[in-house]
Amino acid sequence: MYASLRYHGRRTMTGVRLRLVACALCVGSALTAGAVQQSEPVSLEALLGHAAHYLDDFVQKFSNVVSEEQYVQNSTAVLSNTNIPTSRGGTLAIPPPPQPRHRQLKSDFLLVTLAEGWLPFRDVFEVDDVPVRDRQERLTKLFLRPTGDTIAQAKEISNESARYNIGNVFRTTNNPVFALALLEAEVQPRVRFTLGKQDKSVGADVWIVEYRETSGPTVVRGPQNQNLFAHGRLWIEATTGRILKTELLIELPAVRAQVTTSFGFNEQFGIAVPVELNELYTLANGSRILGTATYGRFRRFDVTSDETIQAPEGTTIEK
Repeated sequence: MYASLRYHGRRTMTGVRLRLVACALCVGSALTAGAVQQSEPVSLEALLGHAAHYLDDFVQKFSNVVSEEQYVQNSTAVLSNTNIPTSRGGTLAIPPPPQPRHRQLKSDFLLVTLAEGWLPFRDVFEVDDVPVRDRQERLTKLFLRPTGDTIAQAKEISNESARYNIGNVFRTTNNPVFALALLEAEVQPRVRFTLGKQDKSVGADVWIVEYRETSGPTVVRGPQNQNLFAHGRLWIEATTGRILKTELLIELPAVRAQVTTSFGFNEQFGIAVPVELNELYTLANGSRILGTATYGRFRRFDVTSDETIQAPEGTTIEK
C-alpha cells in the first residue's frame, strides 16, 4: 500500500518555481526592509501585496546562494502486534515497542538560476559523520562548468540525496522554500487566504495568513497526477512584507505531511533567509518520521547556464 505526494512544478526540478511577480492584489510601491511604516489597520490585501513585492526582492537577492544544511532525522516504526497465549487458551495482543531510527545529514543547499526558472538543489556530502563525496568539486564542476547534461546530472544527484532520508518516505517536499509557491501570482487565484491573528512571538508586526487551495492544478499532485489540496499558514511582517515563517500540510488517508520553515533576517543579503525546517510525517499505522534541518554559512555562488529546467519527478511516500 502506498500514497504519493508529487509537487506540480512548472519548469523546476524539485517543484518550487520562484519566479515571483507582484500579484493582482498588490498595492503601493515596492517595499524595502523597514522603509514603510504601517499607518492604517492591517488588511489581507495589503499583506499579500507587500509579501509579493518582498518576494520579488527575495528572488533577486537569494539567487545562486548556497548554504550548509545540517539535517537530523528520526523515525519510529510501529510493528505488528505480538500474540501471547494465556492460561485459558486465548491470546493477548501486546503491541511491541516502537523501533526508532536516526540519521544525520550534511548537505549543500543551493538555489540556482537556470534560464527561466529556479533549481532548489540539495547535495548531501556527509551521512552519519561519514563523507560520501567531495563537497567542493562536484558543485564547481556541475554549475560553474556546466555541460549539455547538467540538468540530468542535477536530477541524479537530487534523487541520490533523497535516498539518504530515513523512513518509508521518498520525498522532495522537505524543501525550506517549498510553501512560498503558494504566493506566486499565478497560484494565488486558486487559493483562499484568510487573515488570522497577530503573532508577536515571531515579530512585533507579524500577522498570520491562513491559506487553503480551492481549485487545481494544485502545487502537490498524487500518484496518478491527481490534485492534492494543501493548506497551512504564512507569517508575514506587515510593514516590510517579509515572510518569516511558512507551514504546509497535506493530508491523505495513508499519511499526513507537515513541513514548517522559519526564516531570519540576514544583513549580508538584506532578506529573511531559511534558518530552520521542521517536518513531520504521520503514517496510518502510527509510524512517525521527524526531521529538523538548520541552515548557515550562506555565501554567493556564481552560476551561469543556458539550460532549460525540466519538470520535477514525483515525491513518493510509501507505506
